[in-house]
Amino acid sequence: MQQPPLNLGIMPCYQALRPRFHIHWVEQVDSTNRSLAAMMAAGAPAGTVLVASSQQAGRGQWGRQWQSPPGGVYLSLGLKPDLPAHRSPYLTLASAWGVATSLVNLGLPVQVKWPNDLVAAGKKLGGVLAETHLEGGRVQTVVIGLGLNGVNPVPENGISIQELIQPDAAPGPLNTVEDLAAIALYGLMQGYLHWLNLGDDAFLIDYHTRLANLGQSLTVEGKSAEVIGVAPSGNLRVRLSPPHNDTPAVKTLEIEPGKVTLGYNA
Repeated sequence: MQQPPLNLGIMPCYQALRPRFHIHWVEQVDSTNRSLAAMMAAGAPAGTVLVASSQQAGRGQWGRQWQSPPGGVYLSLGLKPDLPAHRSPYLTLASAWGVATSLVNLGLPVQVKWPNDLVAAGKKLGGVLAETHLEGGRVQTVVIGLGLNGVNPVPENGISIQELIQPDAAPGPLNTVEDLAAIALYGLMQGYLHWLNLGDDAFLIDYHTRLANLGQSLTVEGKSAEVIGVAPSGNLRVRLSPPHNDTPAVKTLEIEPGKVTLGYNA
């Protein structure tokens, strides 16, 4: 990870930061999140990172399987934030935003699909899984896992960094899995620090600039609705369409993660 911050897509205000990472690399693991969580429970310090060439049991949100063949980026970052539990959804939002922002700064058309996916051209590029350990109603430890499609084969609704790079582009940090891992890791830290520096409300303004779901139509409890953003709670905010025969006051709802399927364009 020898690339300068500018080459990693870091925002100018964070390019002077030099996080202290404790990096462990393995050829294969069942799940980087599961293994790193055990390391953190055994006393590993904040900033511990586990990177794997492949995973046998990679996981996404709600226990879904994440295909993890060689050529992708699979890593987990352990932090000790000491935050109230109600702010924990932002650990996912900030992580996805931070990596997406780094990739955008490197010229890729990447957005965030609420709450935890990275998308490009309507297809899944990567995903974040933040798993917390609570004590006394506070987040004492979080393990933030990231899977990012690099040069690996992807399913029909997926897309890879390799597919997004312009064929005539000069070789750069997007061309190797090692550099992609550095981009991803520094992107996670960028999102985390940006959120902590701004606070929840101000961070959400920046998060919305990357949100792919704004204006998306969906069905909620059998009624047509439209995504209008993310609430301070971290939940999705939607506006229900009024019946055609009257014009009542606009009704908005908050939807918790896992309660609605936003799907992909592909």
